[in-house]
Amino acid sequence: MKNLYCSTAVLLATAALNVSYSPAVKAQEGGASDAGFGGMMLDEIIVTANRREENLQDVSASLTVFNQQQLNEANITNPSELATYTPNLAINNRFGSDNTTFAIRGFSQELRTTASVGVYFAEVVALRGANAQQSGDGATPGDLFDLANVQVLKGPQGTLFGRNTTGGAVLLTPQRPTDELEGYVEGSVGNFDMYRGQAVVNVPVTDSFKVRLGVDQIKRDGYIENISAIGPEEFGDQDYVAFRGSALWEITSELENYTIFRYSDSSNNGYPGVIVGCNPAIPLISTLCQTDLDARRASGQDGFYETYNFVDQPVNDQELWQAINTTTWDITDEILIKNIIAYGGIETKQRSAIFGTNWMLGGEQLIFQQVGYNSDVLTTDQETFVEEIQVQGISFDERLVWQVGLYYESSEPGGDYGSVSPALIACDQGSITGTNPADYRCNNLVGIGAIQSIPGGVEYTNQAVYAQASYELSDSFGVTAGLRYTDDETKGEVTDTIYQFAAGSYGAPINSLTEVRKPETSSDEVTWLLGVDYTPTDDLLLYAKYNRGYRQGSVNLAGSPGLDSHDPETVDTYEIGSKWSFNGAVPGTLNAALFYNDFTDQQVQYGYLKAISNVGTTAVVNAGSSTIWGAEVDANLFLTESLTLTAAYAYLNSNVDSVEFPEFPDGSFATEPSTTTAEGEPLSFSPEHSLVTTLAWELPVPIEIGDMLLSATYVYTGEQQAVSEESSAYYKIDDYSLWNLNYMWTSVMGSPIDLSVFVTNVTDEEYYTFIAGLYSVSGLEAGQPGLPRMYGARIRYNFGL
Repeated sequence: MKNLYCSTAVLLATAALNVSYSPAVKAQEGGASDAGFGGMMLDEIIVTANRREENLQDVSASLTVFNQQQLNEANITNPSELATYTPNLAINNRFGSDNTTFAIRGFSQELRTTASVGVYFAEVVALRGANAQQSGDGATPGDLFDLANVQVLKGPQGTLFGRNTTGGAVLLTPQRPTDELEGYVEGSVGNFDMYRGQAVVNVPVTDSFKVRLGVDQIKRDGYIENISAIGPEEFGDQDYVAFRGSALWEITSELENYTIFRYSDSSNNGYPGVIVGCNPAIPLISTLCQTDLDARRASGQDGFYETYNFVDQPVNDQELWQAINTTTWDITDEILIKNIIAYGGIETKQRSAIFGTNWMLGGEQLIFQQVGYNSDVLTTDQETFVEEIQVQGISFDERLVWQVGLYYESSEPGGDYGSVSPALIACDQGSITGTNPADYRCNNLVGIGAIQSIPGGVEYTNQAVYAQASYELSDSFGVTAGLRYTDDETKGEVTDTIYQFAAGSYGAPINSLTEVRKPETSSDEVTWLLGVDYTPTDDLLLYAKYNRGYRQGSVNLAGSPGLDSHDPETVDTYEIGSKWSFNGAVPGTLNAALFYNDFTDQQVQYGYLKAISNVGTTAVVNAGSSTIWGAEVDANLFLTESLTLTAAYAYLNSNVDSVEFPEFPDGSFATEPSTTTAEGEPLSFSPEHSLVTTLAWELPVPIEIGDMLLSATYVYTGEQQAVSEESSAYYKIDDYSLWNLNYMWTSVMGSPIDLSVFVTNVTDEEYYTFIAGLYSVSGLEAGQPGLPRMYGARIRYNFGL
């Protein structure tokens, strides 16, 4: 049934995919295609954007692909770093790199909404995460090792992929067990006392049963210095271990079973923000804020990587496990059935001075805002079950390629989770880490402070049926049509309690206001894909397509009554593109795409302070409509037999056409709320220009010495809007440029040893990746600094190759 998975016409493919760092990246699966000059091979790259294996250059879609070697060369160790090397892919890492969500072409995930970009590991969507804070729904620590590839699919993928999204999908494909006894042991060291160890072994137990085991561990000190003398010396550190085991049982020549179990445990100090500005219009907050800001700037390093902290034992823990089983049955040479079943869970615990403050008022420590004080309450405790069955086939002399499927997903809390959050109040920290509110000891210094407790949980149920088919009308023309019906239901339950305290001395709560809310929402939607492709020559593909995408509504446990649920949003996407592979004096590939999005019922976030407690929170409402259009160009050129140039450029123009907020319930807000989106402004995290280019040189050394590769990568990310202009004086993130260098020496002196040296952010550029949007509401602004210069060396011993 191989011709179901492989393209019938093998085009010349790029040797270094859309964004690349090496001149001769081999195909992940499948063989090489035609030779270029001097016998150089342009290799076929196999991707699964249509849930079946195809040559990258045959896929009528814009996508970026990385293999494991490219991830290593770029020193990509966590999901947030993927966006640096992928034009039109942005990140939101407000709660740190362990809790990163993606944005593609301007479609971002607001806090307390479902993902706009689906992340899939071995074809299974990422585990659902917390509702109150951002976690889950994305790639997690330890995902980015021993991979076949990472594929970034741009645009709605709502027909074939499990969870409904509007922005796109990120596919993580692990290496499958092979027929060879092979593996490697690898160690890395670097600045910030970084060390990383990996080991992978592949064992063919029998001819039909193979096992692959791997472990990945990294430790690195933080790059954000804590100058408060409270808690750890630094933040932004890494400390995780991940294990993965997979087994492939080829029961017969037509029937196989593939099982993966993965586990990861991450524990670090967290990623609090750093103050970037203070609002003089809010006098008390501005004075306290400015004191912190001045002290940071006087620290001797301009304060960019310095922060304050008031939590003596901050916590940022994440534990994840998941089992995935895929059974594939080739019923005939033309029909295949695949069943995917998965079950897993994620737990997180966060306790952090989230915006980097340590305010003293009259000699007392005033807590501004943080998450998760109670050490016994998890921030996330969610378990997710997925079942999907697909039937794939080819008909009419292989002119028709089709698939149909059923999808079911159920996600439930493993127990109550949430947070206990003091705001604008002084507390004995030891008293508020337990479970009994009567033990809390706080002083309401400014008369408006309180503690909010929101334990609860959310249940998600998603069901879908889908079908898609591609038909070759002739040797040059083809059409594709897909249809999906999705039914979604979300139910939440939360016990929302506000604890109030007297001013003047530390004491127990004098009053509590409790409200049990059970927000829920449901929706159903039909989404589709219509496309046409034209191949005038064997090395040129032209395509056009129209997608309807949809992202479900959800509930908001941290919201106020009447502001705790929202409805779906939809997008109509139109895209035309080309993929050209060429030989000649300078062989290579050139791919381009133009796209236009009509975005309606947009889920817009509204930040505010609750009227009773002054605790900061958000509401999500369907208030916006936007237009998004742009272009993407990817080129890969073999300038000589040893010199390769790759470049990927994206232009993105986004505009919020209208914002119409509904009537909010009276008494909801303590201050005028602010929004991340405003009419006439661009969408958040949507830089107009982004560019990645790499020059790689294979050094001319004798073959008995090994292979040496030297590469330099330049990354440019244009100015982007983080929040609306009215919500913050610091609403924009400045543009920034990064330079990365990498040297690799493989098969050192003919041995099974590989060596590499890397430097990322060579010029030590200072840049922000996130702005909170607190300025107008809370009186301060906080940002998340990007990674400084990182450098290190890596050694690998390969065996059995």
